[in-house]
Amino acid sequence: MFIVFEGIDGSGLTTQSKILGKYLEKRGKKVFLTKEPTENLIGKIIRKILKGQRKLNQETLALLFAADRSMHMDIIKERLKDSFVICDRYYFSNYAYQMLDVDIEYLIQINSRFLKPDLTIFLNVPPEVCKKRIDENREHIEIFETLETLERIKKNYLEIMERFRREGFNIAEIDGNRSIEETHEAVVKYLEKYIK
Repeated sequence: MFIVFEGIDGSGLTTQSKILGKYLEKRGKKVFLTKEPTENLIGKIIRKILKGQRKLNQETLALLFAADRSMHMDIIKERLKDSFVICDRYYFSNYAYQMLDVDIEYLIQINSRFLKPDLTIFLNVPPEVCKKRIDENREHIEIFETLETLERIKKNYLEIMERFRREGFNIAEIDGNRSIEETHEAVVKYLEKYIK
């Protein structure tokens, strides 16, 4: 099963991905945790751009994300043969962030051949809460991590999620503005219902 966590920066994607992985392992499931951008060569270049260490236009950045994802697909498909794959960000992030400056139809086109997630979990957290978490927990602020930008990205996410729900994607919207444990319980509740 291919599970993807999505949300704006500071919404708890990495934390919830790891906790869900441990939860499934305790129940005898084999789990592979992964994330985007990846740790491969292209992913490392993307991370430098996000940290503001390199400058690049948004269309080129969108293509880099797609190239990184193309390499990632081989690993995901192989792991799906015997594992639950939990991915911290996927192409919905690409859409929500890059559509600030790039046409959404173009973004969808360059990602159209990639694997459809079995379940996408969108952690819905107010941008001001996410910004507070970022400021408290990170040494470096990335290029998208201003309050105004997070608000715009959140709006993009909600538009994208609604569009893809209509196209048959399985998307759960979880309130992430509560404790880590309460958010995890809500994720598990939805996942168990879906698996059954």
